[in-house]
Amino acid sequence: MDIVQVFNRAAKRHGESVFLFDPKTTITYAEADAKTNAIAAELIELGISDGETLGLAASDRVSLWLAIIGAWKAGALPSLIDARTPTDKLPYFIDDIDAKLIAAAPEIGDHIHRAGAATITAIDSLGSGKETKPVNRHGPQSPLYLSYTSGTTGLPKGAVLKSEPVTLGASCIADRLQLTSKDILLATTPISSSFQLVAALMPAVHSGASIGLVAGSTTNVIWQIALQHRATILVAYPLTLADILHAPQALEGQSPFRLALSGGSSLAPRIKRDYQRHLGISLLESYGQSELGGFMAMGAPHDDKHTLKAGYAGRPLPDRLTYIGDAHSQELPAGEVGEVLVTHDYFDEYRNKPAKTAESKRDGVLHTGDLGISNKEGYIKFVGRVSEIESAERRGGFLRELEDAYYEHQAVQHAVAVEGNSGLIEGFVECRLGQEVTAEKLQQFVTEIVTDGLIPSKTTIINKMPRTFSGKADRLTLAQKVGG
Repeated sequence: MDIVQVFNRAAKRHGESVFLFDPKTTITYAEADAKTNAIAAELIELGISDGETLGLAASDRVSLWLAIIGAWKAGALPSLIDARTPTDKLPYFIDDIDAKLIAAAPEIGDHIHRAGAATITAIDSLGSGKETKPVNRHGPQSPLYLSYTSGTTGLPKGAVLKSEPVTLGASCIADRLQLTSKDILLATTPISSSFQLVAALMPAVHSGASIGLVAGSTTNVIWQIALQHRATILVAYPLTLADILHAPQALEGQSPFRLALSGGSSLAPRIKRDYQRHLGISLLESYGQSELGGFMAMGAPHDDKHTLKAGYAGRPLPDRLTYIGDAHSQELPAGEVGEVLVTHDYFDEYRNKPAKTAESKRDGVLHTGDLGISNKEGYIKFVGRVSEIESAERRGGFLRELEDAYYEHQAVQHAVAVEGNSGLIEGFVECRLGQEVTAEKLQQFVTEIVTDGLIPSKTTIINKMPRTFSGKADRLTLAQKVGG
């Protein structure tokens, strides 16, 4: 099984159905099949095939996904450079991917060139030549995606994913979402994040569903597009999910969604409850990594409410075994905290980083660096990072517990708990529009919930939660503010 094989089948079975749309472009499966054949033929003529890396740099748009699929058909490895990457960080990515060609959006072509890219072509012009015969140099062991980590513990690492395990994992995700060809997934996360790959694009291809690209759009625009297209599944990071939930449109009871899917970071149980209460739908939590090309755990519509209330993300998917292990990679009993480990079908290597690759794959398993706990039914709850374990033992708990406590206050829209260099803990909160609460009251609120060691030195209310350009909470920026 590989993704091009799955896409070709979808194009034959659902040719007239909409495959992708963005605010300016809509394309059917049949049109996308023809266009990506032309892109693949052009890339092969340019010498980009058989494992060669194709750099891609553009904001979310239909042409970016077509370039990715065209690269797959050519047998190439697509490597995405987020269009919002700061100027001082661009040279690292351009040097690391070492692509002989980068296809970029016109508005950022000069930006990419100044950062060191030698050969650049316009991404929107790829495949604009004559129609070609079907092209397919892709197979189960072909490189699929160069997926970069967030870089919170050092320079981002490019994890090389292969086609077969990710394609199989996406099939399991599609099954747990119960996708059909009638579904329309609204992808609010950037294409440069592997989350959109495995949570939206690839599962949709398995079922012939449609994908709407709205990353970077305002909450109002997301709601407008959702209502206009009658989107059925919302795919988003936690901050965006909270924004959508608290928008006026959510209170009007007009939501077209039947499910929502979260990823990228832990999700507070209150947000799950509020999605059920206010929108009448299940909010499923997923937990994956750039190194995985899939999910370590994922919720399901029929999950037990008491399990979700306790903060468990869900059960592992059937394509790979995930368990909680000790320092020797041995499985721990249910209820004990340990590292989340994955037995097979994870990334092939970190590009240009053999030592980091060996460290992550020691003992023959993937060491995720995440700490978790499982119950007897196999549900997994993620509590923090391995690097936090000493401080968590000292405090008697993890920072996630403090964040979840903040979210239990109905005035809170977003909450982040961080530790500064001095060891002090501080909570940063963005309140819901129209909700009035003081920092002192929020401080007292969480003090009555968490253990003494997790009581923050203070609570700070901020106007807007800072975010990374991918849409996650910018914890590094907040940590620098602790004690200020």
